[in-house]
Amino acid sequence: MTEPDGVIDPQAQARLQEWGGPKLLSQMVRLFLENAPVRIEQVRKGLAEGSLKDAERGVHSLKSSAANVGAVQVNKLAAHMESLAAGGDSAGVAQQLPGLEAAYAAAQTKLAATLAAAEAAE
Repeated sequence: MTEPDGVIDPQAQARLQEWGGPKLLSQMVRLFLENAPVRIEQVRKGLAEGSLKDAERGVHSLKSSAANVGAVQVNKLAAHMESLAAGGDSAGVAQQLPGLEAAYAAAQTKLAATLAAAEAAE
C-alpha cells in the first residue's frame, strides 16, 4: 500500500484507513470485489440486449466504487466507457470491455492481498 503501481492507488486506501481504520478498508474492498463482477456482467448483458443505458449504469457504478478502493485502471476505463455509452457508442463500449475485464483481474489480485492484510489488522 505504499508505492503506486498503476493498478492500485495507495493514497485512496490510506484515506480509507485514516477515516475508518482497517475495518472500513476491508469492508470497502470486500464490497468492490463482490460487486465489480456483477457490474461488469451488467455491462456485458446491456450490450448483448441492446440496452446501452444498462451498460452505462454498470460502468458508472463500477467507476465510483473503483475510485473508492484505488483501482486506478478500472476507474479510468469505466469512466471512458461511461462517456462512450452516454454518447451512444455501443461498439466503443464493447471494444473497451476486454480491457476493463483485464484491469479488474489485475486489481482483484492486489485487492485480495489488501483485504487479507486489513482483515488481519482488525
